[in-house]
Amino acid sequence: MSQRTQSFAQSLSRRAVLAGLAAPALAKAASRRTTMGIANDSTPSRRGITTLDFIALCSQLGVGGAQCPLLPLDAETARKVRDAIDKLGIFLVVNASINDLDRFRQIATLAVAAGASVLRVASGGRRYEDFNTLAERQAHVTAVRDRLRAAIPIAEQLRLPIGLENHKDFTADEQVALYKEYSSEFFGCCVDTGNNMALLEDPMETLDKLAPYAVTSHLKDATLEEYDEGFLLGDIPLGEGMIDLKRVMRTLRQRRASLPILLECITRNPLKIPCLTDKYWATFPDRRGIDLARMLKLVRASKPRRQLAVPAGVSQEDLRRLETENIELSVAYARDTLAMV
Repeated sequence: MSQRTQSFAQSLSRRAVLAGLAAPALAKAASRRTTMGIANDSTPSRRGITTLDFIALCSQLGVGGAQCPLLPLDAETARKVRDAIDKLGIFLVVNASINDLDRFRQIATLAVAAGASVLRVASGGRRYEDFNTLAERQAHVTAVRDRLRAAIPIAEQLRLPIGLENHKDFTADEQVALYKEYSSEFFGCCVDTGNNMALLEDPMETLDKLAPYAVTSHLKDATLEEYDEGFLLGDIPLGEGMIDLKRVMRTLRQRRASLPILLECITRNPLKIPCLTDKYWATFPDRRGIDLARMLKLVRASKPRRQLAVPAGVSQEDLRRLETENIELSVAYARDTLAMV
């Protein structure tokens, strides 16, 4: 058994004991609702479950909202989802893609019927992994702009805002330029509080730039740690990382007190940000040495107390147990420390 696997097993064993001792307290805590919702990426062991099942899970965990795809994608599901969120008193953010305009229109129309308040959209993946050359990146940017130009009128017609996430693809300034270019009350930002560190951007500076355009948000804490080609960027339960979450909440609430805010704590191994490799820099003509220096300084000043670690071959049962604990820790922090009630 590897050291990582052994550590993971010991952690699960310890957590199981603590969970048994604390079960009554956890049940009581879950009954105390927080206004924070949960994004479905926080539950990797449950990928592909129906929308109704995910909403039921969110309610059981004591949260006030859900972000997920509409599954199955049909009018009957939309009607049942609307009934469920009305009964439970929670908000809904629906995942959508702008890559296929006809499907986007179908999802948006059914999302309205389901009572969704926002469509969360990601325009791409990790810029430093997806593209090898600046030309490839520029072609992608052109495609994204064309897709947004076609999708925004649909959102305006349905009066359902698009929340474009800062998803490790656009820098904050590049994303702000999109919001200004397409200036629409139905096109804004899904502000992710940790992603842009992968692009060598300070999380608070990113927040200040994107918050004025926020229509929803992923509340995320993070760990940072050096490795030989750059740094590791990890998810961690709220309150255990290096992000100033109290400042995050003050900034977002200034934007709108009722902004739909969702936990995104993905139970996985930290992501490698290879910012000391040539490929990383190929698509960043405007990044400077000072950006790298500032980021590495932040990394070195943010030694993690612990990292999430998930060994290869982990069972779905063990993964589900660990992700549930991470969500419960985050819910308690949101409710009791961030006053999201």
